[in-house]
Amino acid sequence: MEKIKKMIPGIIFVFLVSVLSMYINDSIKNVINLEALTIGIIIGIVYNNTIKTQTVFKEGVKFSLKKLLKVGIVLLGFKLNFNSLLKLGPKVILMVLIFVPSVLILSVLLGKLFKVQDKLATLIGVGSCICGASAVVALAPTINADDEDSVVAVSIVSFLGAVGVLVYSAIAVTSSISNIQYGIWSGISLHGVAHAIAAAFARGDSAGEIGTFVKMARVVMLVPVSLALGIICNKGNGSNKKAKFPMYVLYFIIAGIVSSTGIIPANILKILTKLSSIFILMAMVAMGLSVDFKSIKDKGMKALLIGSIVFLITSTSTYMIVKSFI
Repeated sequence: MEKIKKMIPGIIFVFLVSVLSMYINDSIKNVINLEALTIGIIIGIVYNNTIKTQTVFKEGVKFSLKKLLKVGIVLLGFKLNFNSLLKLGPKVILMVLIFVPSVLILSVLLGKLFKVQDKLATLIGVGSCICGASAVVALAPTINADDEDSVVAVSIVSFLGAVGVLVYSAIAVTSSISNIQYGIWSGISLHGVAHAIAAAFARGDSAGEIGTFVKMARVVMLVPVSLALGIICNKGNGSNKKAKFPMYVLYFIIAGIVSSTGIIPANILKILTKLSSIFILMAMVAMGLSVDFKSIKDKGMKALLIGSIVFLITSTSTYMIVKSFI
């Protein structure tokens, strides 16, 4: 009960900023349609790097980012129709299977080039290729990384992912690629689940749903990557730590399958998907409130350079691939 009391102020604060984001979006969408998600992230980043997120709000902000996001993603599954999404075909699955190890290897090689510790470069790689900060936290014990490396990697992938959302949202308005292509691009290339979903939905529901589906395929790669890294990094010491399978991905898939059967009444689906939108928006605001420019500057400029190069290469190459072959 005491823990819940500590979370309430932060959850209320995040909710109020989310409402403000929706109000601003409604007010300016006839001039420029940024989407409430993007506005919420911007407000959160500006607030945390000027006023600073107060301690009383931090537990609720953390809850919104970690728990509400997962609930929102599961509920988003009820919005999907897997019959149409599966028509995307094997090309997308092949892209995921190639993308994840390629980005991880690229990050490690850049780490050697810039003389950044292997474990830190690896964490930046897994954060870039799987699911952002969540992958970093999940896989840090697998490679026996220390806490400082984890903090630096989380800060960098969270920052770059937030920048990516803003850049991608601008591209969503100006690019000539189709909604399907844009959704796949967002899902395949952005860091965290929150980042990919925010950017994908900047182009509308169809792009958002496809982006979410592609991103979930990347999240599933957490399991084989953790097994591989566990074997490589713990060779000879008798240890073989593995990251747990992210169960919310399974629940998301189940929700999508149930929705695709058509057994849930339309009015119930409408409520579930509305709740999903609210929870995901709150998670985006919380993500913005968690981005700290100072911690990145203080703890690893070389690591930030590696993460930036990885992101630049992956975002541009996947854009060209999606535009050419999808």
